[in-house]
Amino acid sequence: AAPAAAPAPARVETLSDPRFDAPAAPRTAPPAQPAQKQAKTPVAALLRALPATCAYPDPDDPEAPTYDQLTALCKDVAAIRDEAQRGDLELVDLLTGTWELAFTSSPSFAFNKGFTGVAGTLPGGADFVSLTQTISDSVDAVVYVEKIAPQIGVDELDVTVASDWGLNRRFDALQRCQRVYVDCLPRKVTYGPVTVDGKRVERGWKSMRVMNALAVEYIDDSVRVMQGTTAYFVFRKVT
Repeated sequence: AAPAAAPAPARVETLSDPRFDAPAAPRTAPPAQPAQKQAKTPVAALLRALPATCAYPDPDDPEAPTYDQLTALCKDVAAIRDEAQRGDLELVDLLTGTWELAFTSSPSFAFNKGFTGVAGTLPGGADFVSLTQTISDSVDAVVYVEKIAPQIGVDELDVTVASDWGLNRRFDALQRCQRVYVDCLPRKVTYGPVTVDGKRVERGWKSMRVMNALAVEYIDDSVRVMQGTTAYFVFRKVT
């Protein structure tokens, strides 16, 4: 005989309770925060960490900041991409304009009291104020303007350096890669009534050699990270 059918379940009357009848809120991802994400990128972090005026470590001052964080950020930014993959025309277009030095990790910059070293030769000495670099789209026109504040006499003095420049690609044996360099050769220095040119500048002006050949580590429309033999140089775009 066929088995008896299972009895139908008893009907249960459901009770309505507004506490449980409301539909559950949909689970959605938190809203995107592009501004905060952007701030976490290496370039944005570097720009935010740069001081308002040019900073550099002073090994002779035990209380001076070491700027280890800025140096580490420079390394992070340099790792973003290989700038040697850019063509010369693109690099020249990006380089053209006026840039202000915002940070360098160069000990010799502190030893020479700036780029030219003129600050250390004036009576009573002088303080470094700022350094701008204007690059034209020709291969023979780079102008540095270093502002210093003498302790005696005028409040501020401009030291102008006219230089030749060009792009140079060569293999870096230490990094084991091809790199692109901005080579600058100073040819005339002018400050106040003083003008020095010729071999005395091209061969004898040792303090400026630290920036004669800088590798392009990163460049965009607002910031440029360069590297010398051992030090980083960070420039902010002015115009």
